[in-house]
Amino acid sequence: MLVLKLEEEEWNQGDYTSTTGNGLSFTIYTEEKMVNTKNLTGYTLKFKLYDQNGERILSEDCDTVGNLHAGTGEFLPENGNLNINFIGEAEVELTGTDEQLTAVGVNGSAKLRVR
Repeated sequence: MLVLKLEEEEWNQGDYTSTTGNGLSFTIYTEEKMVNTKNLTGYTLKFKLYDQNGERILSEDCDTVGNLHAGTGEFLPENGNLNINFIGEAEVELTGTDEQLTAVGVNGSAKLRVR
């Protein structure tokens, strides 16, 4: 099981533009205790957002900015600005050679409010 931990719980409009470089930072761990990180080197990452009803509202490739060996990355929206207002959950899909994994939140670790 891979666990996603977002560094921010809230993203305000204007914070999350590809031009400001102020993306949403995250870390992916290999267990629920969030001690050991997943080496992300060699994986293609896709960032997904789901609303409170579980409906996927965003799925975009993720920049590989960060310390990939230490399991960290950053999401910068391709369209420059997310014009949505919601509370929901994030997940990151990792695709490697002959492997596809998903990192999800536990105990609210991937909960996000966008406004």
